[in-house]
Amino acid sequence: MAQASFKFRPATLAANDDSWFVEAWDSTLPYLASIGSTSQWRYIPSQLPGAVDKVKKLIADSDISAAKYPVSSPDILKNGQPPLDWTKAYVASVEISKEDVPNALRDKYLSTEGDTVTIPVGAMVLQATSPQYTRTVIPEQDEREPFVYLVFLMTDHRAGGLAKGSGSALLTIAKQEVTKLGLARLCGDCWRGNGRKLVGYYDGQGLKAIGDFDVPKSEDEVWEGAVTEWRAA
Repeated sequence: MAQASFKFRPATLAANDDSWFVEAWDSTLPYLASIGSTSQWRYIPSQLPGAVDKVKKLIADSDISAAKYPVSSPDILKNGQPPLDWTKAYVASVEISKEDVPNALRDKYLSTEGDTVTIPVGAMVLQATSPQYTRTVIPEQDEREPFVYLVFLMTDHRAGGLAKGSGSALLTIAKQEVTKLGLARLCGDCWRGNGRKLVGYYDGQGLKAIGDFDVPKSEDEVWEGAVTEWRAA
């Protein structure tokens, strides 16, 4: 089966994307275990009210931002920086024949009408501020070199091969958002454990590591992170 092309749309509460985000996030745990990255995320997101609330707020903020800033352009910049309340969430999906629906999703999609279905396979959230836990490396926003921050990127592992390449495709959309705003810098962060494999993935996508940070999880455990950065040519 040839790789289907991706379609992109804003993530919205009206489409119940917050529920799908959490389901897809849950699907990453078996995958992380399979590649030796269990320490990246040990808890099932759907069972953590904080994680569920976080996802819902991200998409709610994107809904609000879409109404307030309907077009990404330099016109919305304030003193050369994106408004601190600017948030943009995306869903990547594929349209496929029902016969190609992965087994893990068949119960969800085979009961729908028609011969084809549109399946979300990847998600991304961009914001104008960095997370608090990264502030030892990067400020909330940078007056000299403003940035867009990638706060959430994932693929739905239930979709199997249909999701392959969706992360890279979403990162291309993120870079386009940066240039639409008249900026030249996309930043983000990721786990740096397990031999910095995830850091290497982002490096391959053009986001280079610019500094490491640690988030205390308990008296004797930390979450190891790295801030990454892409700069427009």
